[in-house]
Amino acid sequence: MKGERQQDFNRDSGERPFKYSAADRALGIEMSQAASVASAAAEFITGEKRSRSAEPPSRAYLKRTGDRPAFLVLREGSGDRPLLRDEPGPLPAGPCLIRSEEWMQTPELAGLCECWLNSGDALQAERALQRIYYRLRAASAALLESADSVWAAVTLLHTPELAARPTKLAELQDVQLEALFAAVAANQRLGSDSRIDLLAAYPASAAEFAAQREFIEDVAEQTLGHAYAAACSIGALIAPGVPPAAAGEIARIADFLVLDGAADLAAPEEPAAADFVLAAEAALAAVRRVRPAAVVLAAGPAAAAALADLYRIGMSGLFCSAGQRTEALLRAACLTWMARQESPDTAAGGWL
Repeated sequence: MKGERQQDFNRDSGERPFKYSAADRALGIEMSQAASVASAAAEFITGEKRSRSAEPPSRAYLKRTGDRPAFLVLREGSGDRPLLRDEPGPLPAGPCLIRSEEWMQTPELAGLCECWLNSGDALQAERALQRIYYRLRAASAALLESADSVWAAVTLLHTPELAARPTKLAELQDVQLEALFAAVAANQRLGSDSRIDLLAAYPASAAEFAAQREFIEDVAEQTLGHAYAAACSIGALIAPGVPPAAAGEIARIADFLVLDGAADLAAPEEPAAADFVLAAEAALAAVRRVRPAAVVLAAGPAAAAALADLYRIGMSGLFCSAGQRTEALLRAACLTWMARQESPDTAAGGWL
């Protein structure tokens, strides 16, 4: 299958992974001489910005090697980024997570989607879907004009209302992908360099993910050509309730995984975080047995609340909202600093 061939290529080429360099190791030595954990955390956060600018640019996903790589704290949503794209500079450590369902929650799109779903007139439904396309095209263009366009991971549309209507869901996802890739094509014609990766939403099995991956690749190839489709990373956004064995099988053909702690927002925060850690640990163990170098990230409020436990079990990092990111960066920096004191040769290092 196409996804399996691409996975084999990625494994052989070794060009996708993040790696930390001698500059990062030097940063760890400096941190070990810091007077306190708090000052070390501050030095870590400011120092990584200085060291990153001296390294060659890389937009590849993290891969485990002999040493444990960095625990990434990445942004989710658009709440803490500039509205417009800055001048070219150092690339981010990883993508910003964009949940496309947020686009559908705007009054205009919500009304159009309701009209499209409930219309008994085929012509009226077609016109509503066409208007949805233009709204999604505008949202995609706004994303590409923002700072997030340097590297963003966009989820495939998936709403509870459409989960029970697979035909309608596939139709809406096709419109979303066409709008997104059309905006990327227009951006490329203007000479802009943007990277948009995709996340298949909540596949329950490897077969479901393979079908979604092939669907994404087909639309990308038809819209942007084979070169872009081959370069686009496609991951899986999976719910904590997915059986660990299924998560392992999905990891065989996914470029990266995101375990979504926002899948169960009804649960209280503390029990949700504890349950999320148990599910994440089981899924991570299954994935590592299949692909030791797989990138497995976490997202959602439950993930942010359980940062220390996610670090302990060996997750690659997490996405968190604007309100949680400052605290998460400090906690991750402190955990990294303490790990370096305990075992300087194997502790996490590199970019947050």
